[in-house]
Amino acid sequence: MELKSINIAVELSKLSKDDLVTLLVNFSEDIDEVKRALSLRFMDTDDKNALSEYKKIIRSYIKQSSDRYGFVTYRNVSYAVVGAEQIMKQAEDALEGGKAIRAAEISFCVMHEMGNLLQKCDDSGGIVGGMIQECLSLVRSVTTYIEESDRKVKSKLFKLLLKEAGHSSLKGWSDWQLSLLESAVHVMTDHAEKDLWNDTIKRLVSEEDSHLSKNSYFLEHSAWLRYQIIERFDGESQAQQYLQSHLEYTVFRKKAIEQAIQKQDLDKALQLAKQGEKKDRAKRFHGLVNEWKAYQYEIYGLTNQLEKQIEIAEEFVLDGEYLYYSRLKGLYSADDWKIAYERLLNELNKSDRSWSADSLYRRILVEENETQRLFNYVKEYKRAVLEYYPHLVSKYADDVFALFSQLILEETAVSSNRKEYQKVCGMIRHLIKAGGKLQAEMIIEQLCNDYPKRSAMIDELQKIKL
Repeated sequence: MELKSINIAVELSKLSKDDLVTLLVNFSEDIDEVKRALSLRFMDTDDKNALSEYKKIIRSYIKQSSDRYGFVTYRNVSYAVVGAEQIMKQAEDALEGGKAIRAAEISFCVMHEMGNLLQKCDDSGGIVGGMIQECLSLVRSVTTYIEESDRKVKSKLFKLLLKEAGHSSLKGWSDWQLSLLESAVHVMTDHAEKDLWNDTIKRLVSEEDSHLSKNSYFLEHSAWLRYQIIERFDGESQAQQYLQSHLEYTVFRKKAIEQAIQKQDLDKALQLAKQGEKKDRAKRFHGLVNEWKAYQYEIYGLTNQLEKQIEIAEEFVLDGEYLYYSRLKGLYSADDWKIAYERLLNELNKSDRSWSADSLYRRILVEENETQRLFNYVKEYKRAVLEYYPHLVSKYADDVFALFSQLILEETAVSSNRKEYQKVCGMIRHLIKAGGKLQAEMIIEQLCNDYPKRSAMIDELQKIKL
């Protein structure tokens, strides 16, 4: 009987209970994977020794995947985390079974081992980091699950979260520490816990080997969490004082601007936005500069300062922002727009413009049917004919075909392998699609004559359907 023809389920059903037990015991003694699988299947998650057993399972897979120096190479990382994946299933089952705290404890167990693994593996594929993210996600689910639980349960989880935020395996991973601290905020119940939370932050920042005191990301986000705590436990007045004293952080300044706009204190909102722009322009934080300018644009709209709105919108357009191009059209009268439109196109077409401005220029030319300008652009940047020939061929067919021919000949001259020849043939197919079948035939003939020894190229050319 061939092995592949055996129906395992049918054969097992023929065995007695004792025979099945004997079979599984023998397999578990001979095969480690079977032993681990059966141990997990029958282990009580509430058993006091369960966590230590889970660690053994996780470490066994890591050990099998490690080289003689204890390092896990990139190709072995996916197997190294198999044990962790199995234990995470236990955590998920525990949460589904209403054992929320135990689910969190199992998640922390996995997180410790994965944090340690990060120090001795090539995780360029993000597999180990992804496992830690799964742990944090489940912990967030636990906090949601116990929102309606009694104070005792919340306090237990709260203390666990603070302890884990300071665990050695998470040192240097501020975003993961912040995730735990944020989860702790959600289950915080009183001022005593608020003080414990604050003390934890201070301890993390002040530890001798910690870099958190210089980590602006951690400082800003932990400050934002503290603001939410103050708002919840100490009232709006104290929260506002804290907010105003931390405007050096982006999230606080944005909040202050939005509050000022809501209260119709538009002068204050504008002042805050301009200060933010000045500060971040000095630091060359281009993205944040644009965010502050966007606030100013909004405020100028609310105060009917049309010229100021136009000024900012034009800055955005020249920076390549399409959204503000469409908005700018609506700010001008029809006659004034004609003049502004030509001026903006000329500015966007300057050679020193950014890639995003160049991209916007091309998009506008297509949308506004600026065929002459688009053709001039393609003549200057021949490769662009591959993308824009559908918009040009009806008016400039001969010129488009000529550009294709030049591009194909130039690319062929510097091609030296089959992959590059295939790209050249792709250009020829575009030429045929554009209606240049005759020109394609002439180019193919010319290439075969010019490069008779390039057998791979000739082979690819013969595959083109004319």
